[in-house]
Amino acid sequence: MDISRVSFDPSKHYSRLIHQQGRVTLDADANEQTQVLLHYLRTVVADVLGPTARPESAPGFDVSRVPDDPDADLLIGPGRLYVDGLLVESGEETTYLGQPEGYVDPDRGAVPDGPFGVYLRAWEREITAIQDPSIREVALGATGPDTAARAKVVWQVALHPYGNDDPGSSGAADALRTWLARLHGPKGRMAARTGDDRTGPAEPCVIAPEARYRGPENQLYRVQIHTSGVGARPGDDHTHLHPVPAARKRGAAARGKAAEPDTATFVWSRENASVAFPVARVAGPVVTLESWGRDGSLGLDVGDWVELLDDATAVRAADDLPTAPAPRIHRITALDVAGRTVTLDADPNDAAPGAEPPAPAVTGDPELHPYLRRWDHRPPPGADALPVVLDTWIPLEDGVEVRFSAPPAPDDLPKKAAHKPPRFRRGDHWLVPARTVSGDVLWPQDPEGPAAVEPHGVVYRYAPLAYVPAQGDPVPLVPVFTPLFP
Repeated sequence: MDISRVSFDPSKHYSRLIHQQGRVTLDADANEQTQVLLHYLRTVVADVLGPTARPESAPGFDVSRVPDDPDADLLIGPGRLYVDGLLVESGEETTYLGQPEGYVDPDRGAVPDGPFGVYLRAWEREITAIQDPSIREVALGATGPDTAARAKVVWQVALHPYGNDDPGSSGAADALRTWLARLHGPKGRMAARTGDDRTGPAEPCVIAPEARYRGPENQLYRVQIHTSGVGARPGDDHTHLHPVPAARKRGAAARGKAAEPDTATFVWSRENASVAFPVARVAGPVVTLESWGRDGSLGLDVGDWVELLDDATAVRAADDLPTAPAPRIHRITALDVAGRTVTLDADPNDAAPGAEPPAPAVTGDPELHPYLRRWDHRPPPGADALPVVLDTWIPLEDGVEVRFSAPPAPDDLPKKAAHKPPRFRRGDHWLVPARTVSGDVLWPQDPEGPAAVEPHGVVYRYAPLAYVPAQGDPVPLVPVFTPLFP
């Protein structure tokens, strides 16, 4: 989304924003007011109703068998459910394989024989006029500016096979929660600052006198995890990073050798990943756009790196999803302005060397709102993203640097015990505002310098729904662990 920054900070305990006369109105202020109110309402709901609850008048997400179905599909009932204060709604009855935003691949997501648990996954997804053209004001023109974006509560019903460790209906919910907790583990963190990226990587604790933001414009950098994994340790052969000239002549960009498969990778954008183009057709490596957008300075050029996405691929990033390759990021090799075509360095639906094909493929189906998103990083040869290296300041461009790190070890962890390495999940992201007036980034500080903070998003919420034995009907978990309220 094209925003200036996110100013909401729950630790400040602000109750409202007070607009003053004769002052400039900023998008960040208006958005913060919404976030202050939502934080209050969702906290109240969670405090009153508990982690999960549903109303007696419309108890949602009941699970049952589809009668005489060869795929052993499950029915999902309509209604409402509250998860950690978040309202999740299903307007009509659906099925597990046919749920509206599940995009379940029958070959990968087939219903197991049992026993297995059924649970709900919910989060907020950012929606622009590309994903929902109806929010665009047509009076401003088909290629004119859009207006406000939206945040949408997305839900998916998922399955977890218990295998030989069948907890039975009495222990099913606890088993699900334990499994999810293990998946999430300690979450990796990131800090940001300005440094001197003209001579090489900066020393971790030394800030050069030339350290400042040198970009010509105010920017909102988005640093986003592309492939899930753990952070690499400094000194590994593949983790040496050094700045190189960016293709768009915007300063130095992080670059290094290709990351190992288990190492998380990241990408970055100086425009909060808001430079995106709706796609009309995908034919091998040639992608036809609906338009070039309204602003030439936020366009595409040969050598740029882009990612082809649609509704189905955009919602496959949660830790609990079956392992699936992340969409590949491709280099543009040719442009045809008159024909509105972009030629990529490979077919985006082909598998990368030594990897499985992307799942699901992006076919250009208009019902799934395909789009091409530009990223501004410059990956090393043979890679499409940059390795996440722990405890190392990594230069992006124009003096902006980031450092990934592990969270502090738990106080009760024995000194000789190994602390589980931090996991970085695909879709985790941090927003870094950079300002020309101050020559610095806006980032929280602690006594030692830039604070290492958890990702700014995405926050996933979970609720157990049912236990399904090897033989028999689903046993609801909702009445026990999410009691109905009047």
